[in-house]
Amino acid sequence: MVRRFAIERLELAALESATHRLSIGVDCGGGHVAELPTVAVVGGSPGPTLMAVAGVHGDEYEGMEAIRRVAAATEPVQLAGRFLGIVVANPFAFRARTRATPLEVDGLNLARVFPGDSAGQPTERLAAALLALIRRTLTEDDLLIDFHSGSADVAFAPLIGVRDVPGPARQVAADAARRFGPPRLWLIPDGQGPLNAETARLGIPTLGTETTGRAGCEDADVEEFRRGVGNMFLHMRMLAGESPVPVDAAFRPTVDVIATAEGFLRTTIRVGDVVEASQGLGTIVSELGDEVVEVVAPVGGEVWAARSMPAVRAGELCFMVAIGIASGQQIDAAASRGCRSSPGSHHRRG
Repeated sequence: MVRRFAIERLELAALESATHRLSIGVDCGGGHVAELPTVAVVGGSPGPTLMAVAGVHGDEYEGMEAIRRVAAATEPVQLAGRFLGIVVANPFAFRARTRATPLEVDGLNLARVFPGDSAGQPTERLAAALLALIRRTLTEDDLLIDFHSGSADVAFAPLIGVRDVPGPARQVAADAARRFGPPRLWLIPDGQGPLNAETARLGIPTLGTETTGRAGCEDADVEEFRRGVGNMFLHMRMLAGESPVPVDAAFRPTVDVIATAEGFLRTTIRVGDVVEASQGLGTIVSELGDEVVEVVAPVGGEVWAARSMPAVRAGELCFMVAIGIASGQQIDAAASRGCRSSPGSHHRRG
């Protein structure tokens, strides 16, 4: 049975100990109503709340499937605390099989409009309602996971990240990230619009993910996310067992390599390759094969995202390179060459 709640009336603490299948309704104005498929596992004893949100982008499926698997495998009587998983945060985009809300609704990207506007366009109203739910559900003792993955255009390495927002919540999130699973730890610069940036600024410990994506749903990626949630249950003492051994690595910032021209990208660079500063990563050619511009690495490091769709427009992401703990001069030099660091520099920032 699926129980329906208006989002402003959902109180997780009021649900009895059980696994609940929910539909959360959001009045987005203009005749648009978003029904968010949601699962809640309410434990048999008190404890913290772990909340996971997937489907902020409608064509990113790994987080959706991971939440379903977590709910199916978790016995409420064994759980101390509560798990709340929003399977699809933007049902308009999910039904259209697109990254953003379709143009006939408003054409906005949900991951760019937080904290939202309760009197704004439908996607802005959806963002405001989601954030209000999170604010009354989670505290500094809880954890939010914002699931993202690569787009149809770009493949990502499995990443777990925290926003570079000062405060105690960042340290709590960093401790959790080291135990989530993927060995690549991402320091995501603060920025306006994404859910995980807004919640981090509110002092809620928050993790952001990426994985292969490409509008697919590889089982290995889904299982990495599912295991990650299980690791968080152990780390937060929501399930009995030893906390996972933390990853011994630095959180690394990234630099985006952005196309400066339209055309066809020729490259042999793949996710996981190590590149040097000023190394050629590929060439953008015209439809007839004439060279338009060379794509060059602004810094040395490991490729954490690589374009899989050859067709490219100016301003779109070609690669994302993870650097060590770089000096400001290195990052500034990258920006001066037309490659910007992570905050909002392209359409792929969770």
